[in-house]
Amino acid sequence: MAVIKAGCGGNFSDGLCCRMVIEVKRVFDGCATADENVTLTLTTDVQIPQGAEFVSARVIGSELVGYTVTSCGNGFSRIVGEVVTTFAVTYSFGGVLTTVQAEQRESRDVLLRLPFNDSAVMYSIEVQTNMRIGSGAIIGANAVSITGCRVQIIKVTAPVDILVPTYGYCKYPPCAGLNCPGVGNIFPSFDDNE
Repeated sequence: MAVIKAGCGGNFSDGLCCRMVIEVKRVFDGCATADENVTLTLTTDVQIPQGAEFVSARVIGSELVGYTVTSCGNGFSRIVGEVVTTFAVTYSFGGVLTTVQAEQRESRDVLLRLPFNDSAVMYSIEVQTNMRIGSGAIIGANAVSITGCRVQIIKVTAPVDILVPTYGYCKYPPCAGLNCPGVGNIFPSFDDNE
């Protein structure tokens, strides 16, 4: 779908002479929540042995599940659902480190702008969670408690095609050959006279 004029060979001195369609992911709207000192309870399907000690935890993914979208007018929509954040939790038992997956579930109710109602664009609701965990503890056979700072972003995205002016395709210089009789000359110093 590129429109290329004669003389549009990637040289910026030729000016903006081409138009190209590029597929990108567009963010239509989003919101962020920040919790400075939040305590979360994580649950796991894996049985954690009694006497195990918490070592660390980190976020490995988040998603919005079971959500509903209700139009509120003025381009806004109410999105109600449950954010499921998956953590990798590492504990120590008998001198052996073991890592298991654990989940934290939390209801969310946000107001965001969606693509136009008459648009053929298929949108997605994405969740990104980042958490710096200060402390944690094993609180049951299938439960872990963690405390720390959390930032969570919920955003509406969609794949779109955009038309951009360009200088044309990139032109790369030819690769320089290497003529080295010995291994020591592969990385010559600035003092070499050769």
